[in-house]
Amino acid sequence: MSLPENRPVAGGCSRPIRLSGHVDHVDTATGEIRRSFTSSDQPGGVLHVRCGNRRESACPACSAVYKRDARRLVLAGLAGGKGVPDTVTGHPAWFVTLTAPSFGPVHSRRQKGGKAGPVRACHPRRGLCPHGRPAGCHERHHEADSRLGSPLCGDCYGYGRSVVWNALVPKLWKVTRDATESAVAAAAGLTVAGLRRSARMSFVKVAEMQARGVVHLHVVVRVDGPGGPGSAPPGWAAGELVADALRGVVGSVAVPAPDPDAGTFDGRADGWAVRWGAQVDIRRITLDGAAAGGAVANYLAKYITKSAAAGGALDRPVRSLAALARLTLPPHLRRLVETCWRLGRDAVFAAALDAALGRESGDVPRLVRWSHSFGFGGHWLTKSRRYSTTFTALRTVRRVWSRTIGAAMAGRIPVDAFGRLEGDENTIVLGAWTYAGRGLHLGGYGADPPELPSSRAAAGPVGTWRAER
Repeated sequence: MSLPENRPVAGGCSRPIRLSGHVDHVDTATGEIRRSFTSSDQPGGVLHVRCGNRRESACPACSAVYKRDARRLVLAGLAGGKGVPDTVTGHPAWFVTLTAPSFGPVHSRRQKGGKAGPVRACHPRRGLCPHGRPAGCHERHHEADSRLGSPLCGDCYGYGRSVVWNALVPKLWKVTRDATESAVAAAAGLTVAGLRRSARMSFVKVAEMQARGVVHLHVVVRVDGPGGPGSAPPGWAAGELVADALRGVVGSVAVPAPDPDAGTFDGRADGWAVRWGAQVDIRRITLDGAAAGGAVANYLAKYITKSAAAGGALDRPVRSLAALARLTLPPHLRRLVETCWRLGRDAVFAAALDAALGRESGDVPRLVRWSHSFGFGGHWLTKSRRYSTTFTALRTVRRVWSRTIGAAMAGRIPVDAFGRLEGDENTIVLGAWTYAGRGLHLGGYGADPPELPSSRAAAGPVGTWRAER
């Protein structure tokens, strides 16, 4: 059996995952098992599922779905919906942008008065750097200029500190979050325990990779009552107390880290203080205007689908320096990856970095493992538990809706193997699946891509799952 021509598979996914297996329905009262679905009845004997990649360069279809879900997740915490009460619109919230410090001057596009203003000269400076290169750049770069983000002098740029800073961003954010809670409690005249009894601070955070290869964080901070989004926040949260406390914390918080630029490394984990950059933006989220909830949600969703490198060359881990040599990369990005490998292969430095992160060392050094994202190994989107809904909940609703609409169009009612409505509490859904490859199987004409040999599919582990109620 082959796939019909022009039939969309797995929602139009570019490289769907092929699974072989079945789904069983179990009657909780009698223990009877009935097979509900088997991949052997599908074209090629496999089931195609979405890859779920968030990067637009890797899979436009899955990236578009991820982007919509991310927007809904952010917006639900500001405007309500998806299980969040509408009264949350009256809770004070702030949009915070945390940037990286400078590791050396880079080519940039500067505009006077915002994006609509005239373009300024890049770095109007005279003279030479210590390496004999021009210390400035007088060009007015076009927005598509390939030099944007690259250093004026590669030898002056702090590549080591750049990748270490990326690696420590998750720890720096955790310290910032904890310190903010303490600062807000002190400003409100409360203890931390007292603050938690009167208010709850929720957040959603999105990481954005800049052209120069460092991460910026965009954060939505919301203050609720002690019961979460369904309870009214205290009166002191209506002013600028939270924003002022956050500004003080961002300017003072630091994480000790090993210094990669030290001439000789002695294994100390506190040779350098990792801090946020000087450019910090904290603005109140309003009902309308540039800082409205919908605008903020669109802004965050736009950046969540970006790749570390234009064209998607670094969408996958770099397995070796030989693999890196085969990639087409700008010199600046290539040197960032090489720096990750150089520092990650230093056992003493890698151990000190893991100690600074408060994590145990793995089989693969952290900088080597995350060299394709220039050392950053954190999640690109995270949120506190009570901020809003989850990706899992959004996918579940979409799956139920799709099955219901499909059954309605076919003129039938969606039922399980026992004739009950799908989701009935007397039926347990169990699945057993084996990885069978990646990419479309076109009934004998499709095969695994060259970089994914079929032997991997044969050795794929069997996975089981139980449907959530």
